[in-house]
Amino acid sequence: MGLAFAVAITGGIVLTIAAGAARTLSAPDRYTAAQGSDYAASIEQSGGQPRTTEVASLPAVARVRALTFVFGGLVRAGENPDRRLNALVFAGSHTAEGARLVEGRVPDARVPGEFVASRSFVESAHASIGDRFDLWVIPQAPAAALGYDAADQSVRLLRAELVGVVDGPSELQGGYAVAVFPRSLLDAGDVGISASQIVVSLRGGSTLHDLRNQLDGLPNGSQFGINPADWVPSVVRAAVRAQGQGLAILAVIAAAATIVVLGQLLSRQVRLSETERAVLHSMGMTRRQSVADPVLRAAVPTAVGALTAIALAFLASGVFPVGFVRHVEPDPGTRFESRVLLLTALALAVLVVAWVAVATVASDRRLRAGRAPVAEALARRVPTRVAIAVRFAFTHQNDESARPRAAVLGAASVVAVLVAALTFGVSLGRLIDRPTRWGNGFDLTLGQGGGDLSEDVRAQLVDDPDLSAVTLFANELTTAGGRGLNVTGARALRGSLAVPVLAGRLAARPDEIALGRVAARRLAVTVGDPLAVTGPTGRRVFHVTGLAVLPSVDGADGVGEGGLVTFAGLHRLNPSAGATAAGLRLRPGASDDAARRLSAGLGMAVGPGFDPPAVIVNVGRIRAIPFLVAALLGLLALMNLAHQLILSTSRRRRDLAVLRALGAGNRWLTGVVHWQASLFTIVVVAIAAPLGAIAGRVVYRAFVDRIGAVDTVTVPYALLTLVFVVLLALANMVAIPSAHRARRRPPSTVLAEE
Repeated sequence: MGLAFAVAITGGIVLTIAAGAARTLSAPDRYTAAQGSDYAASIEQSGGQPRTTEVASLPAVARVRALTFVFGGLVRAGENPDRRLNALVFAGSHTAEGARLVEGRVPDARVPGEFVASRSFVESAHASIGDRFDLWVIPQAPAAALGYDAADQSVRLLRAELVGVVDGPSELQGGYAVAVFPRSLLDAGDVGISASQIVVSLRGGSTLHDLRNQLDGLPNGSQFGINPADWVPSVVRAAVRAQGQGLAILAVIAAAATIVVLGQLLSRQVRLSETERAVLHSMGMTRRQSVADPVLRAAVPTAVGALTAIALAFLASGVFPVGFVRHVEPDPGTRFESRVLLLTALALAVLVVAWVAVATVASDRRLRAGRAPVAEALARRVPTRVAIAVRFAFTHQNDESARPRAAVLGAASVVAVLVAALTFGVSLGRLIDRPTRWGNGFDLTLGQGGGDLSEDVRAQLVDDPDLSAVTLFANELTTAGGRGLNVTGARALRGSLAVPVLAGRLAARPDEIALGRVAARRLAVTVGDPLAVTGPTGRRVFHVTGLAVLPSVDGADGVGEGGLVTFAGLHRLNPSAGATAAGLRLRPGASDDAARRLSAGLGMAVGPGFDPPAVIVNVGRIRAIPFLVAALLGLLALMNLAHQLILSTSRRRRDLAVLRALGAGNRWLTGVVHWQASLFTIVVVAIAAPLGAIAGRVVYRAFVDRIGAVDTVTVPYALLTLVFVVLLALANMVAIPSAHRARRRPPSTVLAEE
């Protein structure tokens, strides 16, 4: 019963995580299937009124939906406009961002004052359907010149009513609350707008290549960037995939550790000692039967536990998907992932029983008393109590089938993965919390999608005594390799660019470009290769000079995506491109009110560094998984150690009884057991720590390579030391029952039984 319970609990955890990983990974496809499959292409229009009529007239296009960004904000009806709610405002169809209506109704297309909002807006604003808000907008001219820095020129456009709530994966892209008005809002007054996203369905037989060619045939066709579209945006799919893969890795690690721990636990419990085998062989039992007996005895609790684990995993399935992936789950609640649950349970049961079988076969021969040379050499140089503990921990008796070496290696493998998980988790946290690793090497920024920064603003930035570096940026949506590519122009007015370079160098000439690592991989180019980029002036060829971690400027993804050029290089693509944003670095000892002072002097909002890009936001959503892995492995390691001590005390009861008969007191025997636990833990940690640190380093660098950030690994020495101290303390805590058992029975009784 106890063994079956152990299999059920540990197996249930593994099955729950495995089924959760499968459910998480399948969520985007199941969401798409539930919503329909008429998304084909997403067209990014860089500015101006949405050109939906022109796009809809193209031969390849069957249906068009659009969403246009509006420079506006919502406040509660009648309240001060300074109390603007934190939400992005769009005009168009909420389906263009892959959202679905979950409550209320869609806005009447003829009523510009009706809108739907995302769940995050409803929750943050404590709003409900029927609530009224004032929509304040920035007119087009100041919005084009200053973006949100022209907020003081906002005007109240209309009284709006919330009529519906939408949900879906799209709001996960940037983590912002969203309000969507009908397309008619753009005709309700002077409304400042920016980029538009136009989603199209293609006619039968048409391809994205056909659509690209037809868009190029429109006036100013280079204004359009095109990417494959999906109900679930690619960055959200990547985030969901990252969480699903993280859970799958957690499941694999947990399964491997569970097999090791359960295999050792069962084999220790059911294997016959040499004395027992000798007696049974003398009674006629064959060698094959002596192997089959413990294997079959292990199979019964394993099978019962595996079936119970399936039931437990199904009952717990409603926990998944966790966190942000719930926005992508079309059918919340319990779900029976039949293939994953049944196959994983079967694999676990078979491998655990196979472990027992292999361990039994390996020990089915007469073993000589184990006197490991290293253990014996150490035992001769330490006090008697410690020497006995060394022999108890690392040697075996004539009638013991279990080898201490296997126990040490099994425990070390579990702890090594624990170390790897902590190394990965801490390094991931440093990546998220240190903006320089994902391309934001700036303390302050200004410019929010408006027009060019004036010469007066530039001069004030260069002369400001609190600044050590000033870099101007501009962004242009182009096409390379048939897909959209954000090209960022950068110019250092003061100091350096502060852009991390991973290989080669940054662009220095107009015909050079540095790419993000992900973009370079997708375009199949490397340092020294030519790259054709199509912008408003047509096709231009650049030479790739390096791989860099790019800042996320004016909506560009940054990090591993996009390209970085000089301003002269950007003017090859668009001669009218001007600096719309600036990154600022403060000098050491700069005044605390530098941002406020700069804002007042420039007449523009100066805020903290660039916001984390979507890829970093999404990575942040899985930062807890490595620590969950470490916690689970820590529990398994303790479970393994506790069973090892209990079994060792039981099998060494004769030795302990002899020691007591020779005069050893209870305190002395307790010290032996605690020394045994401590020495076993220290040896395990000494083996596991370097191996785990190396494994964590390799896995983390491979992970970061996929997103294109700086892959600096942080080995958490202080945390690992704390974990090892805690493990040592817990090992001595679990040794307490074994010590009590060692001194409980009179030695005469034990020796008489032996």
